[in-house]
Amino acid sequence: MALLSEHAENFIRYILLERRFSPRTANTYRESLAKFLATLPPNADLHSFTAHAIRTYVWNLRQQEALKISSIDLHIACLKSFGHYLVRKHLFDSNPAESVPMPKQPKRLVSFLSQKDLAKINFQEIENPPLPIIRARVLLELIYGSGLRISECQSLTWLRLDFQNRTVRVIGKGNKEREVPLTRESIDWFNTYKLKLAEAGRLVSAKGAVFLNEQGEAHNVRTLRRDIHDLLRSIGWEGKASPHVLRHSFATHLLENGADLMSVKEMLGHESLATTQVYTHISAERLKESFKKAHPRG
Repeated sequence: MALLSEHAENFIRYILLERRFSPRTANTYRESLAKFLATLPPNADLHSFTAHAIRTYVWNLRQQEALKISSIDLHIACLKSFGHYLVRKHLFDSNPAESVPMPKQPKRLVSFLSQKDLAKINFQEIENPPLPIIRARVLLELIYGSGLRISECQSLTWLRLDFQNRTVRVIGKGNKEREVPLTRESIDWFNTYKLKLAEAGRLVSAKGAVFLNEQGEAHNVRTLRRDIHDLLRSIGWEGKASPHVLRHSFATHLLENGADLMSVKEMLGHESLATTQVYTHISAERLKESFKKAHPRG
């Protein structure tokens, strides 16, 4: 009988080649499975993948390692997915991980900027702004203006930008493509950015990355995250200064101004409508706050 570790490697190949998971997600699953396998005997086979073994493992994650709920959630989700794979391959009649409950996440509203906060971002006052500032402004337009993830910005090529029709084709999670609108300001900032790249001697090619470093290669995500962090701190934003805050702001402001939930879901590239619905809760909370402040009986 094959070792459980061999089935685990087959599972990773399956999610990469057949399910089209991203290499990053597949690597996360590989590490998670390796962590679970390390708690079993060296020659563990399928008989070792039991509900009891999984529950014991999860208990250790909670009590001994004191992992965050979100991290435990990921480990359980990985084992459930692995179990589904084993059932699919007719190695199990039922999924041993199915009975293991997911930890309850505390309800937490996501952070976002107000339109007043965003209005503070004004580079027109800066004479001849340097390339990193222009790059940050283009990122702002892509994330807040079009709802892109930072990873989608990092992998973006000029070929996917259609300035005439003001759209961008995005390769999102699961290698799925979606087309989203570009703002008018995006076009202006992209033109300025192109000029800055030319001044810096960085060649722009249709198939090349939009965000180029000094070596003419795509900037890494860390650099782009830092651009957004510095941008948000420059306007006095004291909350979490991450690209996702801008994406949250994109969705929240669209819904507050009358966009329908399904359209916002498509623009964000969400798989499930439930993921997008968190933004309706934000808008509802703000509505309550406005009511309390403005209504005489609030």
